[in-house]
Amino acid sequence: MRPLRLTLRAFGPYAGEQVVDFRDALSAGLFGIYGPTGSGKSSIFSAISFALFGEPARDDQDASTLRSDHADPNCLTEVELIFELGATKYLVRRRPEQMRRAQRGGKETKEAHCAWLFDVTDIPLDEITPENQGTPIAEKKVSEVREELERRLGYGKEQFRQIVLLPQGRFEKFLAANTNDRLAILRDLFDVSLYKRLTQKMKDEAKAAEDKIRADRRACESRLEQEGFATLEDLSAGAQQAQDEQKAEAAAAEAAKTNATLAEQTLAAAREVEKAFAENEAAAQALASMEAKSKEIEKDKAVLGGARVAKSLHDVDAAMQRARADLSAATEICTKTQAAREAAEETMKKAAAALATEQARRAESETLREQGAALKRHRETLGHADKKKAAKEDAARTERDAVAAFETAQSNHSALVREQANTAAQIKTAETAAGRRATLSAAAQELKSKLDAAVGYGRALKAVNDARADVAGAREDHEKNCRAQEDAQRSFDEAEVALAGAQAQHLAEKLRPGEACPVCGSHDHPAPAHGRAESAGLNDAFTVAREALDSARKASAASGQTLAAKEATLSEREAHVASLTEPESTVAELREHSDKVHNDIDALGPPIDLEALRGALDRVEGRLPEAGAAVEAARAGRDQAVTGHALATQALEVALASVPENLRTADALEAAIAAAEEEIRKRNLAFDHAVKTERDAREKQIAARKDDESAANAREAALAKLQEAEQSFRDRLAANGLTQEQYEAHKANIDRIDELQASIERFGQDLHAARDRAARAGTNVEGKDRPDVAGLGAASEEATRVRDEAYRKAAFAASRAEFLAKLADSIAGALSDIKKAEDAYAPLAAVAHAFSGKNNANMELEAFAIAAMFDLVLASANARFKPMSGGRYSLERERDVSKGAGKKGLDIVVHDVHTGRTRATATLSGGETFMAALALALGLSDVVESVNGGVHLNTIFIDEGFGTLDMETLDQALQTLQDIVGESRAVGLISHVELVQQAIPFGFQISKTTGGSHISQRFA
Repeated sequence: MRPLRLTLRAFGPYAGEQVVDFRDALSAGLFGIYGPTGSGKSSIFSAISFALFGEPARDDQDASTLRSDHADPNCLTEVELIFELGATKYLVRRRPEQMRRAQRGGKETKEAHCAWLFDVTDIPLDEITPENQGTPIAEKKVSEVREELERRLGYGKEQFRQIVLLPQGRFEKFLAANTNDRLAILRDLFDVSLYKRLTQKMKDEAKAAEDKIRADRRACESRLEQEGFATLEDLSAGAQQAQDEQKAEAAAAEAAKTNATLAEQTLAAAREVEKAFAENEAAAQALASMEAKSKEIEKDKAVLGGARVAKSLHDVDAAMQRARADLSAATEICTKTQAAREAAEETMKKAAAALATEQARRAESETLREQGAALKRHRETLGHADKKKAAKEDAARTERDAVAAFETAQSNHSALVREQANTAAQIKTAETAAGRRATLSAAAQELKSKLDAAVGYGRALKAVNDARADVAGAREDHEKNCRAQEDAQRSFDEAEVALAGAQAQHLAEKLRPGEACPVCGSHDHPAPAHGRAESAGLNDAFTVAREALDSARKASAASGQTLAAKEATLSEREAHVASLTEPESTVAELREHSDKVHNDIDALGPPIDLEALRGALDRVEGRLPEAGAAVEAARAGRDQAVTGHALATQALEVALASVPENLRTADALEAAIAAAEEEIRKRNLAFDHAVKTERDAREKQIAARKDDESAANAREAALAKLQEAEQSFRDRLAANGLTQEQYEAHKANIDRIDELQASIERFGQDLHAARDRAARAGTNVEGKDRPDVAGLGAASEEATRVRDEAYRKAAFAASRAEFLAKLADSIAGALSDIKKAEDAYAPLAAVAHAFSGKNNANMELEAFAIAAMFDLVLASANARFKPMSGGRYSLERERDVSKGAGKKGLDIVVHDVHTGRTRATATLSGGETFMAALALALGLSDVVESVNGGVHLNTIFIDEGFGTLDMETLDQALQTLQDIVGESRAVGLISHVELVQQAIPFGFQISKTTGGSHISQRFA
């Protein structure tokens, strides 16, 4: 970073505007800033620090106190710094938070802290003004300006104070700091976070492996404990015992199965006999029911006879209905023909009236013929004027062509002028956009990297939160399962005690004096259990409680394993988050900033070819003179054509004076002639149409009268036929002895004839079948007794219950034996896996312990990396300190004998060639301490620049310290600084020492007055 120009307004001791132009000073390489104490020398560097990072150079000074006490109330405090960074030039302007006068009311209002950053690479320094300040990078928002500057510089305010600005006393403190304080400073300067993350990753992985081994072992122990076994050997013995119990229960189940089968067979035979007795009762009931339906069947036979008689009269009834339909149709036709006759007579009247009207208009046709003859005479006049009209049209066409040519020439000239202006404007816009596009593209790429990192960090953080929620849920499930296991254990114990008590009472009832106890074999029974053995349901309760306990134990073991797995996942994800660098801005902020930059790039449009635009501008300017001459020539041709058109128009008007104005065109005249002829034709057609219409109407009238008479005759015939059919129907009814009402009643049942016939026949068949069924059922129960099905069923159910209970016991014994065998195999496999995991864990634990400082040097990996960097700093510092001390002194890291020979921390000692020994830095004199601190600061700057490729320390500043040096030491210090200048690095010194001013006269002089300080440039 090379400062070019610093502008101060109402800042610190400077009341008005002060400008510090560093260009000549930087060219000199080594320059000074001189002035009396309190004049504002250090304020220059506070201004640079504030411009770049928003904070002054001193930690104990607040940014709100930077306003000058001498400033005019209307002048706002502001700092502007123009600096170079590689090939790019930037302008940063910043205003601290301050009070200013309000625009209204005369009161004061607070002005917020604000900042601006511009790219001014393409603008000469002397031409940079508030109106010409380049391409904006970040405006107003303080955080955006700070982020952009730190990203481009490669360091922040703390590193700036330590490696660019070396303030008074700062490196003497660094020289005398202890290991921990110096470690904190170097950690900020050198990025060794990789080693810290690696150490943490190894620790987390080792802890996760150890936790998993411990959790797996706890899970095995818990599973053994849940089943009541202390060791795997005890579990194997329990599995063998369970297999023996399974065999005994299987034998008991087979015996119970035989008894249950015999009871089921007896019950089945009894049920067959019971079915025969039930069938005999059902057959008797069915026969009685069928015999009760005989009266209903007799009624159906009477209905069937009446329906058959009605069906025989159907033909005469149908003939009568057809005659009625024919009469109705004839009546309808008669009505229609009468209406048609009346309509035809009305049409005839209208046609006769229309014919009379057309005959009255025949006299008007002669007048129309005379008008047509006059129009045809106008046609001859127009034919004679065609030549003059053609001449007028040629003149008009010539005029139009000349006007169009003039407008085209004029338009071409105007287009060239506009193209010239537009091309010039495009060139200017393209030049501005090209610089802006390059800046925005670099910013977009940087923002993309930050956004990707922030998104990855957010995802990792979400994964940690999800894992924590999973652990909380798994822990809650495990605790719930543990409580359920405890409840199941209590229920099992209670059921076991109850069952044991009932079994003891049952055994006590069977004890006899002198007989052996079936449990212990004793012949003495001093205290048998008393009471009544009530064991019903206790065995089932015990079985259910044991199954519930087994289920609860399995659930607890499973949830314990799940919890351990969830905790391991959480540890891995937390380690991953710890290995990431937390983004300084949120994803939303970065995305918003990125979108803004891309929108700005899109707003610039596609890249423009500047060379093509410049060539186009040259071509346009070359065509302008020719286009101007073409406009003048076209104007003369247009004026001549207008005159010729006017003369031709006048000649045509004279020739057409006898023709009406509206008929002077051939189209208009022909249209008038055609209209007259058309009118005559229409009148002739109308008369012919009226004659034809009257004739057609008369013919239709005659036809309608004939149709009406025919329809009336047909209706009379249909009426006579109906009367004949009705008489025939009445005769047939009388012959069958039926009235009209009886016929209608029987007619309703004609459709049921087949149904009634089938029902009567079906009844006869069903009655015969019922009698046959009753006879067979009586034969089947003859000589038999009815069995006790209910009693036999109860006996069979009891045998089945005993069998099922034996099955349940056998199944439980088999399940228990299988479960214990699988559990033994599972735990044996798990213990084998744990042993393999422990063998694999040992190397990982050793590396993790070594990285964490449990090694011969008692030093963590991060501290070791920093110590290696610090050795480089000391080597670079000694390259200056030895010459400045006449080859007597060099700086070394102190060996800590308390931690073993050869072990080093970050404490510094001075090796003295005169004594051949090392001693503390506190034993150096004031001048020697200054030289050591200066050498250390310069060495640190060298290493920071070499290690961090993006950091370029083109200029450094040293504040005070020269007053403690004698002439010889001062010469050595200045020679060292001159050597740095020789390495393409400018150095600025702040001092009030006269010897320094004499040795380095070039620089800046600060004068102190009662109205504020002022800055002027010094020359050699």
